Amino acid sequence: MVQIWALGVTLIVIYLLGQRVALATETEATPISSRHHGSRPNLARPPGLSIEPYIRPEMGQRMQRLRPAILAAASRHNREELSGMSDQQFALVMVTILYNEHFGWFEEDIAPLRAVTPLYQDLQRRVNASGVGGDFSVWPANLRPSVALEILRGELPLADGRVAYVPVHVLGSQIDVEGYASREALLAAITDEISRDDLAVEYLAANLERGLYRAAAEGAPVSWRTLAAWHNQGIVCPQAARANPTAHDYLRRAAAYLPAAKAFLHQKSLHALALQPI
Repeated sequence: MVQIWALGVTLIVIYLLGQRVALATETEATPISSRHHGSRPNLARPPGLSIEPYIRPEMGQRMQRLRPAILAAASRHNREELSGMSDQQFALVMVTILYNEHFGWFEEDIAPLRAVTPLYQDLQRRVNASGVGGDFSVWPANLRPSVALEILRGELPLADGRVAYVPVHVLGSQIDVEGYASREALLAAITDEISRDDLAVEYLAANLERGLYRAAAEGAPVSWRTLAAWHNQGIVCPQAARANPTAHDYLRRAAAYLPAAKAFLHQKSLHALALQPI
C-alpha cells in the first residue's frame, strides 16, 4: 500500500513538473509533442538570440568519463556513405545532443529550477523502472523506453506510417525483447539500460544511425540538424523541422552547444567555453 501511495505521489510530481511550462508562458501557447520522441513539454517560442549554454559541473565530469565511449559508439554507428560525416563529426552531433538534453529552456528562463531538474529526471526513471509501464524519457540521452525498444527491434518508423527494418545493433545490451512476461517488465528493463551512461551513449548513437536510414529513405540531406531533429521529434526533412515549433526551438538551443561540443572533442576547457556568450 505504501509503495502504491509513493508511486501516486511521484506521478503527481512528474505531472506538475511537466506542466511547469504553463507558469511561464502565455495562455494561448500550445504544447507540441511527438508520438515517437521526447517527453518534456516544449512550447513554441518566438525567434530570438541563441541561448547562453550552461553545463552542470557534474555533467562535465560525466562527459569526460564518457569520451572514449562516445568516440567508440560514433565509429560503430556512423554510416559514412549515408551521413557524409567523419566519425569525429558524428561524435560532435552526439555530444551536442547530450549537452542540449541535460538542460532545458525552462531551466534557462528560471535559474532556480536548475537544482530541481535532476530530481525530475530521476522521478521519471523511477516510474519507468517500477514496472507499471511508464514510458517517460530517461536521461542522459532523453530517450523513451518505447523508442529504445524500436531500436532494439531494428524498427524504423517512416513518414507515411509504415515501419521499415534496418540493421542497427546496440552493443552491450542484454535485453531479449521476447524474453519478458509483459511489456511493462520489458520497458522497466530497458529503462535500467538507458539509465546507464555508457549504454545511453550507445543507444543514442544507434538512434542517430536510424536517423541516417530515415534520411536516406526520404532523400533528405544530412547534417547535424537532421540528426538532432530526428532525435528530438522523429523527423528529418528540413522543411518539416523548420515548420515544427518544437524541433525549431530544439535546434536553436542545440546550436548554442556546438562550440562546447567541439571543445570537448578537442579536449579544451569546457567550463570556460560554456560561459562564453554565443
